[in-house]
Amino acid sequence: MKFRIIPKISRGIYISVKPRHDSAGGGANTFSWNYHRFLVRNQIPTVDNLLFAEKTVVIADKVNLNLLWLAKKTGCFILHRLDEHFEKNELPARRKRHDKIIRINRLADVTVFQSEFVRNNVLPYLKTENWKVIINGADPTVFHDNQRERIYVGHVTNSVGDKKRLDLLEKAIKEHPEEKFLLVGNHNKSTINFSCYSNVKMIGSVGKDELAGYYQTMKCLYFPSENDPCPNTVVESILSGVPVCYNRVGGTVEIVRDCGLPLDQFNILLQEIPQLHKNCADRDDLHFDLVAKKYMNLMHC
Repeated sequence: MKFRIIPKISRGIYISVKPRHDSAGGGANTFSWNYHRFLVRNQIPTVDNLLFAEKTVVIADKVNLNLLWLAKKTGCFILHRLDEHFEKNELPARRKRHDKIIRINRLADVTVFQSEFVRNNVLPYLKTENWKVIINGADPTVFHDNQRERIYVGHVTNSVGDKKRLDLLEKAIKEHPEEKFLLVGNHNKSTINFSCYSNVKMIGSVGKDELAGYYQTMKCLYFPSENDPCPNTVVESILSGVPVCYNRVGGTVEIVRDCGLPLDQFNILLQEIPQLHKNCADRDDLHFDLVAKKYMNLMHC
């Protein structure tokens, strides 16, 4: 197949996922939404057509490979952002997605892994030697601590797959009838009937602004998801002043640092919330503008 090289009409940064201000799209949409707003605020030109881009941020597999190849041929700088977990003996659909990621990465000038967990897991499948680990960030003008009264142990998810370990969430609900649990997301789609518990309040999937309000009512976030590369939920929680009880397996621990404790120390966490809450207030490193500047530096902007 022959391709016609299209000359660039304008120059700017292209993001491979078009941002939407809603709860759909998961981490890819959240990053795209935050990054696009950063570029606009700083009057950095953006383009809607990959073939007109001077630089592009490709999120996982979210790009047309043929167009990316063309862009590469016309001198476009390619940053490949990865927030993945590769496994052996994957199902066909997942294996196809990861095979595409490997092909995309061959065209990349630099690769960004969202955590050391991602790097350790994914790098052996790639040939890249130019990479950087950059933890996710969130918008502190949306997610912040407003000192409201906090009464709930929270849980936030739009996915109810096995890796979310909702069975561990149910176990915690059963073992702590004295605690009120606030579940925000698609918990009603789970095979577990959370609505049957008297200490559970369920909220459906919500947008960013409404979600920020619910974080303000949480005294801690119970986050049992395992093999999670770098969950935005945890970043948003900490910026909202909400300590995190996390699964040791995955990249979550790299985000939390001294702003929470692992699942097996949940009882201790409940006693140490005041101090953990103060620790959350010192996490300016999770402000998205600081994260975005690291991306810009990698692209020599």
